[in-house]
Amino acid sequence: MSTESSPTTGHRHQNQDRSKRSTEETPTARLASERCCPECESDDLVVQQNETYCEGCGLVVHRDDLDRRRRWNYTESGREPERTGSPTTHRLHDRGLSTDIGYYRDGAGNPLDANTQRLFSRLRRWDAQSKVPSKRDKSLRDGLSEIARLISVIDLSDSVFDEAVDIYRKAWDANLLKGRSIEAIASGSVFAACRLEQLPRHRSEVADVARVDSDAINNAYTQLNRELELAIPPPLPQDFLPRIASVIGAANHVEQRARELLLCPAVGRVSNGRPPSGVAAAALYHVQQAETGEKRASQKAIAEAGFTSALTIRTIWRKLQELEEEGKLCENADTIPTLHTR
Repeated sequence: MSTESSPTTGHRHQNQDRSKRSTEETPTARLASERCCPECESDDLVVQQNETYCEGCGLVVHRDDLDRRRRWNYTESGREPERTGSPTTHRLHDRGLSTDIGYYRDGAGNPLDANTQRLFSRLRRWDAQSKVPSKRDKSLRDGLSEIARLISVIDLSDSVFDEAVDIYRKAWDANLLKGRSIEAIASGSVFAACRLEQLPRHRSEVADVARVDSDAINNAYTQLNRELELAIPPPLPQDFLPRIASVIGAANHVEQRARELLLCPAVGRVSNGRPPSGVAAAALYHVQQAETGEKRASQKAIAEAGFTSALTIRTIWRKLQELEEEGKLCENADTIPTLHTR
């Protein structure tokens, strides 16, 4: 028995294979995956301006009709952008790709009548609802808005802002917000970003402007650190020194001498198990006591600047006095051991 198929049957199978191939993947997808022509299966593709075509059969494989070039207007003051919107940013829940509806004037600058204003008011409300179709998306929008508010109130840098947004988005992707307060996770993300950037900020500073208490921020920070495995370095006393010295108005040489004390190995052993801000405040107070003719700040003022207590400063200060009597404090920067790295 012959197994050879008829020409009609062969053409039918070819048409079925071709239709199946066209429904399963588009020419653009095939180009991206195989980098060949879907018609003649040639890999001789030419990219010219916004078109990609086959050199062999001339088939236009892909065409990008969007004009992505920036347009400029040449005025008397120079060259100005004609149609350039704000860049995309991960600080917004929609990355800045959404459209905002105006209020009182149209695109030509003409005022709108009362009926049109009421119409656009309803459109703005529907547009705001469409941007967050689910509660999960709403939690992302509210969390990023809370982070932006905290960054603005505390006056933190853009690097901390971006780091806090990245932490919150990771927590949102990992479903860590389920059953937890959005404000607590947002505040914990800001505090964790400060720790990652080695910015000396105390937790109470964030709690003073946050909408949750310090315990909620601490619990959220602990949860983020454990679940996301954040590589947060331990805070060092010298990180808190510039801020405390700036608040109390200490001289530059006083701050420099306090930094030298904090870099001493003996002081490093004393700081183990103690709050780093308290150690920095105690070192600054110790240097001020040894200076003559300088305006000295009280223990209470230094404690308030370092977010610690006067008792902590006195306790550590006595330890520093004992080290000084034993001659274990470094006299100047030349005697401080340094760590050499390759």
